[in-house]
Amino acid sequence: MNMNALEKSMKALIAIAAALSGAVVATAAPSVDDTHLAATADIVAPEERPALPQVEHAGPVAYMNGGAGLDEAGYMKAHAREFSLQVIFSGRGGEYGVADRVSVQRGGEEIAAVEEAGPYLLMQLPPGRYTVEADFDGGVERRSVTIGQGTRRIDWSTAKASD
Repeated sequence: MNMNALEKSMKALIAIAAALSGAVVATAAPSVDDTHLAATADIVAPEERPALPQVEHAGPVAYMNGGAGLDEAGYMKAHAREFSLQVIFSGRGGEYGVADRVSVQRGGEEIAAVEEAGPYLLMQLPPGRYTVEADFDGGVERRSVTIGQGTRRIDWSTAKASD
């Protein structure tokens, strides 16, 4: 056994013994030449990344709108339980859709409206009964929803979202 192999074996034995005894042993990290990484990695500077959806307000209603890309969709899904209403728009083939406008009404009165809504629309509505209207290229569709405790989800599938 050469000296380099013996040294590696000794370090491994010391690390195993330390791990079994609960001690912490610091070892040097192997040297890595990373000068090529910037040229080969798919790196996007933080200032060049698209902003993730933020909480906005439509009248008294807080909402978050977006989810078109994988990052946005994951972000929206992660925050869905923070809102009382989650609406997901999709087309006839299951592809995500966007409504030209979404209106939320309570007692016949519009309390919130969001332009270019979707594919994920998260809204914080107080408990009650609502009518949600979505405009897809001039055609309006309606859904009734009752908000209680937790998050209510509407999977809004329509051929109009595909057009």
